[in-house]
Amino acid sequence: MKTIKRIIKNLLTLFRYPILSVILKRKGAKNLYIGLGITINDFSRISVGKNVYIGHDARCLIVKNYHGGVYNPFIKIGNNVSIGNRCSFLSAAPIVIKDNNLIASDVMITSENHGMDPEDSDSYATQPLVAKPVEIGEGCWIGEKVCILPGVVLGDRCIVAAGAVVTKSFPAYSIVGGVPAKLLKKYNKDTHEWE
Repeated sequence: MKTIKRIIKNLLTLFRYPILSVILKRKGAKNLYIGLGITINDFSRISVGKNVYIGHDARCLIVKNYHGGVYNPFIKIGNNVSIGNRCSFLSAAPIVIKDNNLIASDVMITSENHGMDPEDSDSYATQPLVAKPVEIGEGCWIGEKVCILPGVVLGDRCIVAAGAVVTKSFPAYSIVGGVPAKLLKKYNKDTHEWE
């Protein structure tokens, strides 16, 4: 019986990824690689550009309704984007990842968070979500195990150090790191150095 279940699971896996790829390519994706174990719960709210790599076990979760709240989720991934294994994108407001980005493994980018009203009779888990758009500028490098929270805008060519928790926005040509993330260096175009 275990052998039959394993065979059925392997067959479903075999057909699942070509189907995911076809659906995304019909939505405009070209030269797309999708790793095994990826989860996408709503294809109508996802846009993928050209030359995109999405690693194994990634999650793109769309939240349109949650405990009475109605949201406007969307995930847009630009051209020439590499997304590592086990990344999570949780969207109740738009998440925009512009062109030429490198996103390492185990990164979470979320445009939603649970409500945090301690006087509300509902638990934090059932309070309405706080939803704010997130934007990653062009040519950014997001290190491993980074968490980017709602409302963050990263300017073009930013670098986020591994393990950072990004709670606020940073301008273009910044290196940020830490918990919470702080500005570590800024690129000086006059001296051509990170200072």
